[in-house]
Amino acid sequence: MDSFPDILNVKFTAGMEDVLDKVEEGKENWAKAMKRFYASFSRDLKKAETEMRDVKREEVPTDIACEKCGAMMVVKWGRNGEFLACPRYPECKNTKNFTRGADGVVQVAAEAEIDETCEECGRPMLLRWGKYGRFLGCSGYPECKNIRPLEKPVDLGIRCPQCKEGSLHEKKSRRGKLFYGCARYPDCHFASWDRPVAEACPKCGEPILLEKVTKREGKVRRCHKKECGYKVQVVQ
Repeated sequence: MDSFPDILNVKFTAGMEDVLDKVEEGKENWAKAMKRFYASFSRDLKKAETEMRDVKREEVPTDIACEKCGAMMVVKWGRNGEFLACPRYPECKNTKNFTRGADGVVQVAAEAEIDETCEECGRPMLLRWGKYGRFLGCSGYPECKNIRPLEKPVDLGIRCPQCKEGSLHEKKSRRGKLFYGCARYPDCHFASWDRPVAEACPKCGEPILLEKVTKREGKVRRCHKKECGYKVQVVQ
């Protein structure tokens, strides 16, 4: 707001609306109107590049000590909003969710115990909040570093074409993007951004095809083996 005062100025926006109306009516030249606007905007933009606060990079100190290394934690900004983080990252990767009291003071949010146990050590799993949102983490951390996504993977009911043993699951990456991988990971590393389809490749006989929708080709299916090269457009 401080860096682009004109854009949020009522008189300025009203004036721009008037200019756009004139352009629509043919009373104002579009190119000249945009040139006048950009002359002012470019000055603000150039100033903002050097003076505007980078809120997402700011770290606000707190009086909350990191229980892993003793450093005083800071409030940082991630894709899911604010969170507490250890300032010694990447040496210490401790993060926590927090709330603010009525006086605005930062308080560590209670970690909810989930009715699930850690498959690696048997201790209870906790609902935690990290840089990319909520996830399940073992209460035995740092002795046990097991973590799981909050949402359970969706079983597609399709056999993995690589190991021939595991089932393919719909999963989410750390950044929330859908992908498809073998349930036997890390023993099997099969993964794809494109959705597997239980249809044999007519060219090489592989048991699945991968389906993807693009703006240029629409829905297409291709063999998961790049060296095969089979691809077909799906008529809807």
